Amino acid sequence: MPQQTQERTVAVIGAGPRGTSFLERLLAAVEHGVDGHRAPRLRILVIDPAPHGPGRVWNPQQSPLYLMNTPASFPTAAPAGATREQLPASSVSRSFAEWRHEHEAEETATSVRADSFEPPVVLGIDHGGTDTDYPTRAAYGQYLSWLHTEVSAALARQPGILVAHLRAEVTELRRAESGYELTLGKDQYPGSHDNHHDDDGAGPAPKDRLRADQVVLALGHIPAGLNESGEHFTEVAGQLGLRYQPPAIPTEVDYYSLPAGENVLVRGMGLNFFDLMIQASVGRGGVFHEHPDRPAGQRLEYLATGDEPHLVAGSRRGTPYRAKSTALTEAPGFAPVGIRLHHLTPAAVADAERRHDVLDFSAHLWPLIQRDVLRTYYRTLVELEPELFHAGFSAALDDLLADTHLGEAVLQTRGQRLLRELAPDVLWFDIRSLGRPFGGLTFESAQQYQQHMSTYLEDDAATSAAGVHSPVKMAIGALHLARMEVKALISQGRVSQSSQISEIEGWFESLVEGLASGPPLQRIEELAALTRAGIVEFLGPEPIFDVDREAGCYTAESPAVAAPAYQARWLLEAMMPANRVQLSRSPLVAGLLRSGLARPRELVDASGAPRAGKGFDVTTLPHRLIPVDRAEPEEIYVLGLQLSSVQWGTAIAAEAGGNLAASARSLADADAAARAVLAGPEESTSPGARASGRERITGSPARG
Repeated sequence: MPQQTQERTVAVIGAGPRGTSFLERLLAAVEHGVDGHRAPRLRILVIDPAPHGPGRVWNPQQSPLYLMNTPASFPTAAPAGATREQLPASSVSRSFAEWRHEHEAEETATSVRADSFEPPVVLGIDHGGTDTDYPTRAAYGQYLSWLHTEVSAALARQPGILVAHLRAEVTELRRAESGYELTLGKDQYPGSHDNHHDDDGAGPAPKDRLRADQVVLALGHIPAGLNESGEHFTEVAGQLGLRYQPPAIPTEVDYYSLPAGENVLVRGMGLNFFDLMIQASVGRGGVFHEHPDRPAGQRLEYLATGDEPHLVAGSRRGTPYRAKSTALTEAPGFAPVGIRLHHLTPAAVADAERRHDVLDFSAHLWPLIQRDVLRTYYRTLVELEPELFHAGFSAALDDLLADTHLGEAVLQTRGQRLLRELAPDVLWFDIRSLGRPFGGLTFESAQQYQQHMSTYLEDDAATSAAGVHSPVKMAIGALHLARMEVKALISQGRVSQSSQISEIEGWFESLVEGLASGPPLQRIEELAALTRAGIVEFLGPEPIFDVDREAGCYTAESPAVAAPAYQARWLLEAMMPANRVQLSRSPLVAGLLRSGLARPRELVDASGAPRAGKGFDVTTLPHRLIPVDRAEPEEIYVLGLQLSSVQWGTAIAAEAGGNLAASARSLADADAAARAVLAGPEESTSPGARASGRERITGSPARG
């Protein structure tokens, strides 16, 4: 790379985990040398109205009741463990677990450095935790605050690099005569500080317009418009004096305003539901009393205060997300020890790709995934209860699963026949039915459904506590491992767009999220106790949320439960805002689309019709915005949630020691963007760079 003699300005919009990872990767590239040449002179502007490092989601000041949904050994915003063999670590690179181990010996609280960009804040370290526990989200926010501060300071010590932080919102980004012009929102500057080590000591004075040569978008969760149903419920709330809580980040919901003793209708029983559940109970002064001598699922008793609202919750499947298995917490790769994908292998996938040109999920991937799930389930069951099986069962099952020409229906028929012959007391395991536990059933009363749900929750807790001794949870572990492989294939552009839309988004995503992306076991134990105490009730499968204007209330009921509709003055959406750029209410994102500087990525469904995807249209790695009006990509790099059209699913963090093509993908994205930024606009858009395929443009503009 030719030596850069002129200072360039790089604007990093978003200073949460993704923005922090970008800065850490930038530091690593500078420390390890950029193609053997001196680093360029850079002025780095880090802009975010939320706390820099943790952002809004991981704010260290949030309630300690909120837990992460991964054990402490998993998350990182910088390379750790085996990942460092693929990405060189910076001088401050730490995973969350490494950081916590380094700080847990401290007897007093740690404070953010006085010379940092943030005012000094005293933060209590999350002492006493192990790598297998599920830490608080506030504790992870402390780690992100520390990492961001250390990375920023280390960058600022590098010759020719200045780092400035602004607590402000970027409301507009547009092309300028040279580079880009950023407009900042008014009255966003209190509390902003600069971290700089330049000669004259002058950082940028706050103003409403800034210029940058290159931009990194690390926006994270952004406000989104409501769907038709949400708009209707909002309108009704205004007309009838009701209360409607739209989808939102849990830390930004006023759970204290929920009325004590009254029905609160809740739509959604994913991860946000558990945050609501704990705030409406322990957050109101309630206490869980533990009975360690009781079986899993029955170990907690809830002692109510009378200040709790009565939560009436519903989701399409009728049940909450299943708990994570305790076998996950001690396993590398965040999957139970001993699970290996025997059918969904790189060789099998490559063979399908060679024969069929493009991978179709239902035709080429799901049959392999299903076989790995079945193999894991029955091998675990044979090991645990060998007396249920006659000699030769395992070999016969392997032969059956090896026949890849059998479709799903035929495989089930022959599998059931095999069980009748060699394991007559064993049922066929259908992973799809596991995602619809009450499918096809009806219930004679609301009370009967509550009894079924209590049994369901206790069983889920028991199987989770059993760990590797649960065939069901081991099978779900295999499903999770397969999901990681599918994520990598989608990121590599190897899965057909039509099957992504109709199959992966259509049904597989819901199945795997409900089974493998749930909360820690503790949350299911707590929910079971709240159900027994009558604090939480369940609607039933496929609930219908509506309005009764004559009664002046919201209503909810399930067609599978013979019971009167529940009525309430409150309706709460227990889910995050929609991650779809066209629904964004962020003035920045809306402006990018309106001006043509960005466009949604266009996908084509099974009928051949174009359809706007969830995320931006971007180049291949490093991901740069593709504008509407010209073929050349912008010098605007995208990280995180707004890549959802080229990456399926977004993890809360990279996995410490994970593979860059799968569970540590966010670090690979940040590293590619950092190296491209250091190369500079001229280098990154040169014919040689494009010929390498590094920035190949894919996709086409969505037709409106």
